[in-house]
Amino acid sequence: PSLGRYCFVKMIFNIFGRKSSLPPPTGPFQVGYLDVMTPGSPDTSSLFRIHYPAPAYTCISSPPVWAKEEREKVDMLRFMQKMAWDWPSWANKSEFLLQPYAKKLFSPSAFININILGWSLFGTDLTIPIQAAAPLEPHTGSGWPVVVFSHGMGCNRFTMSQLCYQLASKGVMVISIEHRDGSGFGSFYKEGDTVIDVPMCSVPVNSHEYEVRNRQVNHRCREVIRTIEIIDKINAGKTVGNVIDDANEAELDILKSSMDMKNNLFLMGHSFGGATVLLASSKDSRVKGVLALDPWMLPLARQEFQIVRPACVVNTEVFLNQNNLEVIKEASNNNDDVKYQVLKDGVHMSATDIPSVFTQGVLRTGLGFMDKVEPETVMIELNKLVWEWMKKLVD
Repeated sequence: PSLGRYCFVKMIFNIFGRKSSLPPPTGPFQVGYLDVMTPGSPDTSSLFRIHYPAPAYTCISSPPVWAKEEREKVDMLRFMQKMAWDWPSWANKSEFLLQPYAKKLFSPSAFININILGWSLFGTDLTIPIQAAAPLEPHTGSGWPVVVFSHGMGCNRFTMSQLCYQLASKGVMVISIEHRDGSGFGSFYKEGDTVIDVPMCSVPVNSHEYEVRNRQVNHRCREVIRTIEIIDKINAGKTVGNVIDDANEAELDILKSSMDMKNNLFLMGHSFGGATVLLASSKDSRVKGVLALDPWMLPLARQEFQIVRPACVVNTEVFLNQNNLEVIKEASNNNDDVKYQVLKDGVHMSATDIPSVFTQGVLRTGLGFMDKVEPETVMIELNKLVWEWMKKLVD
């Protein structure tokens, strides 16, 4: 009987419009996308999504589903459970009101199961308002500016889609990397026709935490540099192998000579991705500027590096942590081009799409997806901030 009631309730939610789309692009262009996975292991290959400006008349006839696979949802919830049991150092958690009760009320497996049920009943099945292999809006000059984006812990190439496609709709090529260092909620690669999972790496908060996270951030840095090299090849019209499902290598031809890799290459990252792009910016002289959103700097606490590019460091007030700032200030070494900004509204998760999955205020507040301001409002303001940063730096 209980199963019957569950199925009935779920059916009612499906009937009455639980499927929804993320907000439409606000720029003058629609947004096309291509997923790319080059052959090889995570140490030698890359996985990323290219968001690019498409003509305004483009029909978004088949938008991709956000977290299409059931395993993706389970993997996200497994990540949330691991975070609740082993909260990373230097990551503030005051906005996560329910976190202290998770370990007291549930076993790890019960936590995951109850949240799977909650997602089924109360979560929204989102689509992303972008179109696969759409035509490319012709550019003027030397090509569209390029932003390579690095996601945070527990995310992947689609979990921060709003930041990426909104920027692309303004006339920017945005490449969202899916990191396969074990810090995401889960990924994969291919050996021939065999799909091999890259699971989330569980990292206890102990004396080895820094060592694991430092290995991961350097892996992530190499992925950023490798992605830049691959994008450069695509821009030059060179053949790039693509083994993602349903890939057509010829689709990449539309991007030939469309990107200004020489004068307008930028990096942007959130949380773990913030640390990643600050490190990567020191490895490639083509990088013109960096935007780090709520950067989590523990992985670089003992590693010497220098921030030599113009950088904007933006923190939400609730995530602000002096340890993170000290690492950045030491690495900037009196670089006057490193600017800091604090957002009074929003929380650490505001930069992600995840708050859009749960529209109920009590869930958003308890799970750390909002404070006093609705996530949709914070996302609008954050996208304005990102665009203002771009406009100041683009030639």
